[in-house]
This record gives sequence, structure tokens and C-alpha cells, in this order.
Amino acid sequence: MQISEFRFLRCGNLCAPVSGAVISFANVRMSERLNDVQLNAWLRCFPTSLRLSQADLQQPLALLIPRLLLAFTDQARLQPASARLLHQSDTSLQIWLPVDDHLAAQAAAGLITHMVEAWQVGKPPDATTARLWASLSSRFWNQTHAHLARAAQQLGIPFHLVDQGQQPLLQLGQGCQLRLFRETLTDRTPLFAQATANKEALHRLLLHRGVPLPAQEVVTSLEQALAAAERIGWPVVLKPAAGGKGRGVWVGLSSPEALQQAWQSQDQDSSPRQLVQQTLPGADHRLLVMEGQLLATAQRQPASLCSDGLRPLRQQIAALNADPQRGVAYERLMNQVPVDGRLNLLLAEQGLSLDATPTAGTPVQLSRTANISQGGTAIDCSDQVHPDNHRLALDIARLIGSDVLGLDLISQDIGVSWRQGGTWLLEANLCPGLRPHLVANPQSDLCQRIVRRWLGASPQGRIPTALITGSVGKTTASRMLAHVLGSTGLRVGLSSSTGMELDGEEIASGDVAGGGAALHLLMDRRVEALVAEIARGGLLKSGLGLERADVGAVLNVLDNHVGMEGIRSREDLARIKAVVAQAADRLLVLNADDPLVLAMAQNRDRASIALVSQAPGNAAWQAHRRAGHLAVSYGSDPDGTISLHRQNREQLQIRLRDIPASDHGAIDTIAPAAAFTAALAVGLNLQPSQILDGLRGFGLQASHSRGRFETLFKTPWELTLCSADGPEAMASVSRYALTKTAAQPRRRLLLVSSPDSRPDDFVRQVGQETGAFDLVICAAWYKRGNRTEQEVPSLLAEGVRRLAPGGPEVLIAGVEAEAVNVLAHQIQPGDFCVVCSFDSDTMRERLLRLLGPGQGVSPAGTDPTA
Repeated sequence: MQISEFRFLRCGNLCAPVSGAVISFANVRMSERLNDVQLNAWLRCFPTSLRLSQADLQQPLALLIPRLLLAFTDQARLQPASARLLHQSDTSLQIWLPVDDHLAAQAAAGLITHMVEAWQVGKPPDATTARLWASLSSRFWNQTHAHLARAAQQLGIPFHLVDQGQQPLLQLGQGCQLRLFRETLTDRTPLFAQATANKEALHRLLLHRGVPLPAQEVVTSLEQALAAAERIGWPVVLKPAAGGKGRGVWVGLSSPEALQQAWQSQDQDSSPRQLVQQTLPGADHRLLVMEGQLLATAQRQPASLCSDGLRPLRQQIAALNADPQRGVAYERLMNQVPVDGRLNLLLAEQGLSLDATPTAGTPVQLSRTANISQGGTAIDCSDQVHPDNHRLALDIARLIGSDVLGLDLISQDIGVSWRQGGTWLLEANLCPGLRPHLVANPQSDLCQRIVRRWLGASPQGRIPTALITGSVGKTTASRMLAHVLGSTGLRVGLSSSTGMELDGEEIASGDVAGGGAALHLLMDRRVEALVAEIARGGLLKSGLGLERADVGAVLNVLDNHVGMEGIRSREDLARIKAVVAQAADRLLVLNADDPLVLAMAQNRDRASIALVSQAPGNAAWQAHRRAGHLAVSYGSDPDGTISLHRQNREQLQIRLRDIPASDHGAIDTIAPAAAFTAALAVGLNLQPSQILDGLRGFGLQASHSRGRFETLFKTPWELTLCSADGPEAMASVSRYALTKTAAQPRRRLLLVSSPDSRPDDFVRQVGQETGAFDLVICAAWYKRGNRTEQEVPSLLAEGVRRLAPGGPEVLIAGVEAEAVNVLAHQIQPGDFCVVCSFDSDTMRERLLRLLGPGQGVSPAGTDPTA
């Protein structure tokens, strides 16, 4: 059995609204059933509590594999979910696995493949098994992060797990509103406070400050420890001077022999600096202080049970550990009780052993420490804390200088003032776990209160976000909206097919029209608003990645990608684009003239929809406008206008020629871009005057247009760089050329290319829309392995030649780099030229190098290959 395909899709994809992996397995023996005894033995070698039944293990491989995948990744998912079979043949399986982390999904698939192959040849678990399990378990959600992320989800606050290897960070909020956390250690915890994480340093800081502390001494040898115990008085506690989670802590050591045994057990895994501490009477309490407020108090209780009088303690402890709330390590709220040498010693002190069956009702202590990580439990006592003890907790937090603190107090009665004795501070944790409080009160809204407090003045943690998709025009609309937002003073992050930008400055080049780049910008504290162009490829290959955006737009659905990657029709393409429509929360802007786009309005509140139409007579658009909803119309001729209507009145109007990017109305594609931009801007709460100011400032310069009708030269020839993907876009380019040369007839030249991934007829149709030009140079975007260098240019030329007699002259070039050389030897002073390229940055450099002032272009008609 092998993994034949693996694809991870972020939340917002064609399979589900949540993140997950599409995993394909080949050479699967579908009906084979594995020996469940052997399988159980394998599963027991993994330190985890798998949610699998015996019936699951007896299923044939076709059913067992999805169940194993789901069980192994249980701790890599925030919400319960089910795996789904996408495709099955005689020897292959394709499975949808909901999971939050792509590396967890990869590791689980690899582990299961390894296990099945080993079972089939009778091999036991080996080093590879351990390595694969370590890879998987390292990607599990941290319990604190998971509970905080669920709370954020319930509050509608965006969150993201920032991969930092072994220590991931939890991000709450977006852009300039984000906060970062490592469990409960925050991005605002002072360095001075972090220096007191060591128990020894903390004790020195608080000594002589009026804080009740136990007697303790730092020791580095057994001899020193025995002497310290004599001075302090038996019984004592032995624990590392640094560390946490109850690891290495021995409580109630009442004799030199007990201390010696505990010390020797520390040699393997503990710091050489140990604390010998006074044993204090009372219960262990955890107080959670955050930013000057005591949020919760829990009394932690050591693990114990009440004997049933029927079974040996070994079996009773196993039943206790089988509680689904208990897990191994930190995978559940509570931990299983460790069955180890410490437990044997503790049972012996009670006159018991693991094989003993105490009388029914006999209480049995199973741990000396009250830590949840050692199998303990907790009860909530937040309402019982005496005001003096409350004040003490806040004073300690202020002395340490920490914004978040978990205080461990030993108290005989937390409801009695510490001033009367009976209460001592044991430890202060700068990164306190939340499990004691969540175990004590599972219904508590503690995590929600923490998240709200952390985000403070920005309770939702959101910045304005806009997603734009469609077959053509989405890049121009994205750049235009980013400019309009930026003109209001916001620092705008833009991701599009022209690169990634902040404040109009490029920070990453290339085509980044997808959710991955948008997520990257949302992790940048400088970003105050986000505009993201979302392309088909990114949605298919990796999903959207944003559960929701404030506004979204679908411009059109055309044939550009029909015939590619399993897309058989415009309807298929519409289903992909609809992922963006589903993510639009506040306002969805749709093209009312495109039936497939208009259909995305179904099952949605009409008040959250804006319709855009070129034909104000469009029935759906008219009904929407009469109902008082947002409706925008536009005219594409040079004297056309963009008009925005809402609440039965016109709130905004601008002439196309008044938008500089339209080149005095010659570029008709600016009209729909401006219409969609205006609607999206209204959804982002911009005022009509702000929108108009932004549109009037959007021009043809590179920083605005970036290869979308960007004027490169005015003299000695006029040359415009643009992109034209499909016959509709090329028709617009032809109209532009005719408009620009109507008043002053000139020779019109076109360099046009197409990717080799487009179907033959589609490429020919592009060529058929070039009739406005006198000379058409046909090229390929770049050469790939599945077509010859001349095939795409020849298809374009074939389309040009289908035009009526007297149509354009045609020259066939190779790839774009060669076509530029051909153009350089054909262009003459006074010519009007348009270059359509799919790589505007590279093409701009080539054109400036060959055609710029003083570049010494050879006379027209010279053989470029001479």
C-alpha cells in the first residue's frame, strides 16, 4: 500500500468549510481484515488514548483505514468531525480527512501505510514506527491553545496557529489587531517577569516582601539535602529548582531513607539544583491572575479512588484511566494516573499493592501531588477566596511584574485571611496551564473571558478584509480597492497575481493570488486592511484559509480554465468561485449579468448582497434596487457613468473618463472594476466622498496598474502593457486600441501570448478578437513540456487568420522573450502598440531594456535573427 496523492486544503474549500487533507492510497487490499489481536498490540505501543472500538478494528481495510486516520489525528482537530470516502476502486482509496495541520495529516497517512505494510509481513513496531509517531504527536494541539482557540471561535474572533517548530504560537486577531501567545505566556510579558520563572529566583525576589513563604533551601548534593531537611524539619518536599507540571516533585518525605530514595530517582532527569522545602498543611490552590484581576481559583486534589471491594487496585486504576476525559501526556483535560514506582511506594505506605483489593468504601490515595498532569482533579472555589487572599494574589503579580500569573497557594482554608496563618505561596507560574480551572468548572466561560481581556479595545480582533474572485478583471478590481482603502489613510496589504504589497510597496513578487498570501499578510502587525485576489488554482490546490471576510466579490465566470484540472464546464468553475462567496460575511457583491454568479445569491439575506450590472434594465438588478438594497450600474463607453444606489436613492456617481486609469474612458474594463470597488468599499463602511476621492486618484502608473493597461512609453511610440486572458479580455484590448487611435489614425501593433494549458479552441478564439490591429505578433507565455514552442503561437495565428480578408498581418514568434525581440524590430515611431503578457514584471523589464530611450533599436524591417 502506498500514498499516491496528498493535498492539504485550508478551511474554505470544495470538500468542506474546515481544513483537511485529500489522501489517496494505491495498492490497497480492500477486503483484507487484519488480525485484531495483532492490531491491538500495535496500537498499545503508541502513548495515546485512541477512540477506536473493537468493532472498528475488525473492519476490512477499506473501512479500517479511514477510522484509523480519524483516530490518529483526533488531537490535531479542534472540532469533532468525520472522515469521508471520496473515491474507491478495486485497489485504491481517496479519503477526505478533516484535520487542522497538514504535517499531522501527512504523518498519520505515513504511519498507517507503514503499519499496514508491517502487519501484512508480520513485522513488529520498530524505530521507523517510533519516528512516525513522534512526527505525528508533535503536531497535536496544545491543550491551552486548543481551549483558547475554541473560545475565540465561539466569539467570532479569527485565530491562527503560527508554526514555530516545537513551540508553536497562537495568534488571536488579524494584522494590527493581532496578539501572540505561547500557551498563556503573552507578547506583553516583561522580560524581568520571565526571569523569575525559576523557583529559586522567585523565592529570592519575594523574600522579605511580606509574602508568606515556606522555609526552603537550595541544595546540589544528597548530603546538603539531608542537612537542610534536618534544619527545616521532617517531613520535607524535594523538587527541582526549575521546572513545572509536578515533574520531579516528591512530597511528604519523612525520613533520611525516603529523601535518599527520592534524590536518587532525580539523577536521571532533573536539574542538579534542587529545593528542599517545608511540608505545609492544607490544600493546594491555583489562583489565575491576569492584568490585575483574579479570574479563577481552583483547589487541586491528588488522584484517589474509593475502592469497590470487588477488583484488584490494578483493575480499578485501569477503569479510572479509561475515563474519556483522561489521556496520556496533555491530550485531554485530565491525565491518566501514572502506574509507576512512585505509586507502588505510596500504596505500600498505605499497606496496599496493585494486586490488593481493599474493602469496599476504602479511600486510596494514588498521588502525593495535586497536579492535574499527575492524574489529579480539581474543584472550583473562586467564590470562596477571602479578600485578603485576593489582594495578596494581586500584590504578588505586581511584585513580579507579570501580566498573567498562576499562583500556587497551600491553604488550610482559602476563605480565611492569610494574615491569620495557614496560607503560603509555593510557586508562581508565568505560563500557567488552564486545566485546573477547566477541570474544576467545565462549563466556565473562563477562556472566553481571557480572550476578550487579551484583545481589549478590539473585541473582535479583526481588520477590514475583502476577497475578490472571477475569471477576468479581478486583479484590476483588487488593486483599485486597495488604492481606495489606502487613500483613506489605512495601511493596506494586497495579495494578487501581481505580487504582495504593503502601502503600495512590493514585498513579494510573483503570482500570489490565493489564501496563503492573504494569511501571511494577516500575520503582519503593520497591516490595517486586507485586499486579496483569489484565483481558481489556489482554491483547488490549497483552499481559502479564511473562515470569513468582511466583504467578497465574484466578478464573472468565463471559459478561461474550462478543460483544466478536471473543470469540465462553467458550472464547475462557478462551484469553485462560490467558496469566496460563502466566506463573505457582511456583504457579497455579485455580477447580476452573469446567471452563474447571480445564482450565488440563493439562500442568503438580500440585505447582505450588492448587485452590479452593465444593463440597468436587468430584472434582478432592478428588483434589488427597488427593495432598497445596494445596487451599482456602469456604462463602458467613454461617456459612461458608474452609479451606486441604496435605500432607493443614488448615493454615488462618477464618469468613467474621470477615473485616470480609464485613460479618458478608453479602457472600458475600468468601469466594472470601479463598480465592484464602489460596492465593496461601501461594505467596508467607506463614505461616498472617500470612494470618489480614491477612484479619482487611481491612474495608469505602474504603482497602480502593474501591467493592467500600464502606459510604458508615450514617445517615440505609444506602448501599453496589459494582460488579456481569454477572448472577452482580448475584445476589450481591441476596443481600447480603436478608441485610442480614432482621433489620430496610426499603425496598431499587438504582441499577444497565451499559456499552453488552455484548450485549442480557446486559444483560437483569443486570436479571433484581435481584428483592431494591423500587426499581431503571436507568442507562448513560456514553453512547457506538453506543447512545442510554436504550437500555441500557431493556434493564436490561426484565430487571427479566420478574420475577414484585410485583417491583421501575423508574425509567429516563440515564447514571450523571443517575441519581444521581434516587436523591437517591427515597431516604428508613431506606432500604437499593446503588449499582452502573463508576466508583467519580466515583460516590463524586457520592454524597457529594448525599447527605452537610447537603447539603439534596429530599424524596422531588419532581420532580428541576423
